[in-house]
Amino acid sequence: MIILILLLGAVILYFAEKKIYAKFWNKGLDIKVDFSGHSEFEGGHGVLTEVLENRSFLPLPFVHAKFHVGAGLLFEDKENIATSDANYKNDIFSILFYQRITRTLKFDCEKRGYYKVDQAVLVSTDLFYRLHLLDTRPLSTYFYVYPRQIDVSRFDQPLRKMIGEMNSRQYLYPDPFEFRGLRTYTIQDPMNTINWKASAKTGELMVNQYDSTTTKRIMILLNLEDEGAVRYDSLHEESIRIACTLTSRLLSEGYPIGLVVNARDVETGEFISPLNASGPAQLEDLYRMLARVDMVKPKTDFVPYMKEILEDPDFRTAGYVLISVSQKTDLREVYKELSREAATFWVSPLFSNMEAVAEADSEDFIRWEVEGYA
Repeated sequence: MIILILLLGAVILYFAEKKIYAKFWNKGLDIKVDFSGHSEFEGGHGVLTEVLENRSFLPLPFVHAKFHVGAGLLFEDKENIATSDANYKNDIFSILFYQRITRTLKFDCEKRGYYKVDQAVLVSTDLFYRLHLLDTRPLSTYFYVYPRQIDVSRFDQPLRKMIGEMNSRQYLYPDPFEFRGLRTYTIQDPMNTINWKASAKTGELMVNQYDSTTTKRIMILLNLEDEGAVRYDSLHEESIRIACTLTSRLLSEGYPIGLVVNARDVETGEFISPLNASGPAQLEDLYRMLARVDMVKPKTDFVPYMKEILEDPDFRTAGYVLISVSQKTDLREVYKELSREAATFWVSPLFSNMEAVAEADSEDFIRWEVEGYA
């Protein structure tokens, strides 16, 4: 009789266990994935922490925890990671009731970018391996890999020349809203500068003097378009590094900066808005902006950006650094027009077997050699 009762109890437990696990297996089961620090430069290192916690009375003989993150992060431990267009992580846990398991994954920041983990998939079963249990959990963690800082000392002389030209232009284009004082009229003065009230008091023609309020603002023009069907992503990545390093250097030296790039944001899909920065406090905005540049989606033609600058009545008082692999004809033409009126220089990252056709047009052209071949 006792044996029959035990057998009956076992049968009831067998079928009850299946229903209990089907309903309650994921109640109290939680997964967290988080990056330590959330940012690093190319070539740096980071840590990803994975925490699985079971806050229920049901033990789980195994749990597959699956998530993926961009392939530009190179994990040191390749176990349970499949890498193709992304890193696909598939960890296996055996977790008891009211237990927490933490695993840390170290990685190298191999490629600039914006990396996020937005969901995890949990797969489990009951004690007798009869059920296939599945749950998807939203996650929200991110990691920025900023463009690598490089040596830009080669730009010292072009920058000094540019800033010198900008200084000389400041007083050629005074600000009519910054009154400095009065002086006697000369024949070279335009009539609209005469102060008639002051002239009446003194009995001679007096003109207003104005200060120039123009600061040494430098515009970084980052063109990431290709001329033809062939893409040169490695050259454009070097262009981004140059723009990042040069902009951060100028900001740290106190120069107001504008940065224009003709690419989309990899997260929003929208074209990136120009960045205007005036000090080192905005460096993180710069780094994040460039980390999120999408090299896959098509870029816009850069020539309209340049023409828009020429329509600004104050464009002559700023300095302009064009960073562009492309040297197409219409870009060279609009650049020549800009360089006739303002302080400029052009940087073009190129492979050793690529021709620098713009070099013949511009004395301020800088060829930046990059390892590799076209």
